[in-house]
Amino acid sequence: MKYIGQIILVLCILSLILSYFVLTSPEEDSDSCSSCSDPYGMYIDGVSLNTMLSGDLDAFRSVDPLDIEKAVDISIYEMADSIRLADLNDDVVTTDQSSDKTDEVSTDFQTKIVLAMQEANRNTPRYPPREYPGNIPDSVSLLEKFAYVPEEWDQTGGSPEHCGNCWVWADTGALQVELYRQKGINDPLSVQYFTSAYHNGTGIWACCGGSPVWFADFYNITGKVVPLGNMNATFADSAVRSEKGESTSVPAADIQTDPYYPIEEMHAEMIATNTVYEERDISNETAIDSIKSVLLSGSAVVIIYTPDDWDPFMDFWENETESAIFTPESTQGATGNDGGHAMLILGYNDTDTDERYWTVLNSWGAPANRPDGTFRLDLDLDYSMQNPDGVNSFEFYVQNVTWGDFTSL
Repeated sequence: MKYIGQIILVLCILSLILSYFVLTSPEEDSDSCSSCSDPYGMYIDGVSLNTMLSGDLDAFRSVDPLDIEKAVDISIYEMADSIRLADLNDDVVTTDQSSDKTDEVSTDFQTKIVLAMQEANRNTPRYPPREYPGNIPDSVSLLEKFAYVPEEWDQTGGSPEHCGNCWVWADTGALQVELYRQKGINDPLSVQYFTSAYHNGTGIWACCGGSPVWFADFYNITGKVVPLGNMNATFADSAVRSEKGESTSVPAADIQTDPYYPIEEMHAEMIATNTVYEERDISNETAIDSIKSVLLSGSAVVIIYTPDDWDPFMDFWENETESAIFTPESTQGATGNDGGHAMLILGYNDTDTDERYWTVLNSWGAPANRPDGTFRLDLDLDYSMQNPDGVNSFEFYVQNVTWGDFTSL
C-alpha cells in the first residue's frame, strides 16, 4: 500500500501550478510575490516557467525558494482566472491522452517542479554544525521528552488516501522540540492551525505538500504558534484529498488562537550531507556528525526521504517491528523518483557499530507493530544517493527559531 498522499509536491500542484504560471500574474498592488509577475506570464525572480518545462533547471539556482512558494499561493489570483485555468489544465493533461500518458506527463512535470525547488534550495542557509563539549554519547533520544500521543500523531486517519501534510507534522514536531529546548515548555502544538491557515486552507495548501523552508516562512510572518489544547486545534483533515480540489474542513477562523506562543523570527536551514548536490566532498561520517550535532544540541531534524520505489519501505513499515533497521537502497531498473515523505529524526544509537541507526518518528499513527509510531533508519546509509532523475533521495533540515516575549503568557 503506497501512501501517495504524502508526496512533497503532490497532485494538486500538478493540477494547478502549470495553469497559474502560464496565464496569470499576481495583482500588481500585491506584495505577496514582488518579483514574480510579468505581462506575458509568470516569472520567478526573472526565471520563467518555460525554463522549467524545457529542462534548463540550472536557471533556478538564482531563485529564492520562498518566491516559488509565494507564486503558488492562489489566494493572490482572481477567481475568474481560477475557473479559466482549471479548464486549461483539463486540456493540457487529460484531453486525448491515455491514462498511462497522463501519468507520464504528470510524473515528468512533478519531477521538474521538485528539481527546480532543489536548485532553488541551494540558496537556503546551511546549518553550521555546533561543537559538543565533552565526549559524544553513543546514543541520544529526544523521543522521551517529546509530548505526543503516538496513535494521534497521524495524518492518515487509517486510510492510504489522505491529506499530504506530512511536512507539517514533521516541522511542527521540530518546532515543538524547540519550544521545550529553549523554554522548557513541553506542550503539544497544533498541526491543524497551520493546515487551516496556510494559503487559507484551499487551492495549493498544506495537504498538497510543501517544504520546511515554506513552513518556517509562515511562522516567521504570522508570529504565533497555537497549542493543541486550544478549541478546534486538533487535526481533522486526514480525509481531505486536496488533489481533488478539496479544502480544509476547519476554517482557520474557527480555531482558538489565544493563548499562543509568540515567534520573533524563524527560518529553516539545510544540513549539507550530499556530495553530488553540494558539489563538494562530504564523507558519510561528516554527514552523520552534522546530523548528530543537531540532536546533541537538543534540536530535532526533519528528513525528507524520496526513494525510487516506496514498496520496500511500505513492506518494512507494515511487517517489521520497531527494533528492525531499515536500509534504503536504489532499485535496479528504476527510472525516476516515487515521491517524497517528510519525517522527524529524534535520536540516534551507535553503541553497536554494525547496527547504527537514527530514531525516526513517522506521521502514520501507531499500528500494532509500532506502538511509538517510529522506526529505525540505518545510520550508515548513502547520504549522496540520488534518484535516476536527479532528485535527492535524502534531505535534512533544522528549524531555527527565536521565540518572542513569553512574560505575558
